[in-house]
Amino acid sequence: MPEVKVMLYNMHHGVGSDGKPNLERIVDLVRETGADLIGFNEVDRFFSRRSGYADQFGWFCEQLQLQCAFGASITRKKGDVIREYGNALFSRFPILSHRNHGLRSRRLAVSEPRALLEAEIDLGNTGTAKIFLTHLSVVPLLRRIQSSLIAERLKRESGSVILMGDMNMTPGSGTWRGFSEILTDTVRAVRDTPLFTFPSIVPLTQKDYIFTSSSIRIENVAALSDYRYTSDHLPLLATLRL
Repeated sequence: MPEVKVMLYNMHHGVGSDGKPNLERIVDLVRETGADLIGFNEVDRFFSRRSGYADQFGWFCEQLQLQCAFGASITRKKGDVIREYGNALFSRFPILSHRNHGLRSRRLAVSEPRALLEAEIDLGNTGTAKIFLTHLSVVPLLRRIQSSLIAERLKRESGSVILMGDMNMTPGSGTWRGFSEILTDTVRAVRDTPLFTFPSIVPLTQKDYIFTSSSIRIENVAALSDYRYTSDHLPLLATLRL
């Protein structure tokens, strides 16, 4: 079973807890940790003034030279320009396919759109794995609806699965229990207490999670406090055997 380092990071559209926009230090983070699979939340593509209307996803693809996939949560069109905000996956392994699922229902019609990015990666001799990346609502009712939509999709999977994202939930909550009935929380697997990831300067709660199927061995997981100024969240890094 090869060792795979998986990172989940809400990058706050490139603006650090020090208020400074700086994508270069996020690239440094990926390189310094040697992460193999990286999931970013809050990635802008020509989205707004806050990120200088830059294509952050395209820039990361160019800088990291990894396989890339993007899933928009919000899409706006202004003239010929499509402005997007969402989730991005970067992989040292070939991405065989990917698709984006809108987490929508009638009860979610007036809320900020959320999405689930799904990708299948090629692990070589050990087969393939499904990677799911999301960012759930801060509103409890909406989060429960979104998580139930994700859970329905996860139940269809029979192979190796990784689910990660800024879930905006606390360990032991109803939403957490729903996911834990299907997958294993990597943090809970290796320790009895949560790994606080937010706010990054003085973390008080865990919002960020990496879940895995039972076929995946969990070696270690850590919240990387050395990068407290790079975003308003700490990156979560799990070492797995797939």
